[in-house]
Amino acid sequence: MTQSRIFEDLFVLELANNHWGRIERGLRIVTDFSRIVRFNNVRAAIKIQLRDVDAFIHKDFRERDDIRYIKKTLDTRLEKSDYATLIKAIRSSGCIPMATPFDEKSVALCDELGVDIIKLASSDLNDWILIEKVATTKKPVIVSTGGSSLKDVDDLVRFFANRNIPLAINPCVSLYPSEDHELELNQIDLLRNRYPDNIIGFSTHEYHDWTSSIMVAYAKGARTFERHIDIDADGIPVSEYCSLPEQIDTWFRTWKKAVEMCGAPG
Repeated sequence: MTQSRIFEDLFVLELANNHWGRIERGLRIVTDFSRIVRFNNVRAAIKIQLRDVDAFIHKDFRERDDIRYIKKTLDTRLEKSDYATLIKAIRSSGCIPMATPFDEKSVALCDELGVDIIKLASSDLNDWILIEKVATTKKPVIVSTGGSSLKDVDDLVRFFANRNIPLAINPCVSLYPSEDHELELNQIDLLRNRYPDNIIGFSTHEYHDWTSSIMVAYAKGARTFERHIDIDADGIPVSEYCSLPEQIDTWFRTWKKAVEMCGAPG
């Protein structure tokens, strides 16, 4: 499969840690969103996040329940067998298993679980120990650019090109959620001109509607798209930057309308 084919018209549904450490909840998210994927007949990956929690949080901070991110990381821990169950469910549902590893041990777990695509978080664009470990898997990689410099992206593009590893680049704004005026969609033009051999996508966290940004992004040439997903269940509040199944349905339908309106290339 060519680099273009791997990423072309691929939707990444970021489940992240919205399973909240409960495999049943994670499986329900996979079920609810994969139905929307099949109904709309689109190519989609469902992505999880992987962390070696024992090493990720410093021992001196383990008991700090006043720091939100520490508490959530501990509360959303799953066992390796649970991740394997999720990956199997994602694949069986007709979606592509994908993961973001945040450490080298989690990269090895990606390999063991057999995920098809690896995501590099924008926070790790300078973590060359992690990046080099990701490259050893030879799996296609998508990277988000939020908070990075052009030199960071230049280095990353050159690194993966030299290893013949497919790389897609998703411009994004690291604001959760993002206002419409903060989306900086012109980054798509910049990155397409600067990296003509790479697929450029769009990763978004805005929350006002599910139509405008994807139409503009597609018209500008973005060809892979990412949103965070969640379900309204179990009394757990849904973050504003997350999309519910019915909102993802609107997102897919709007993309199809954009494709229809833009017509054939050239």
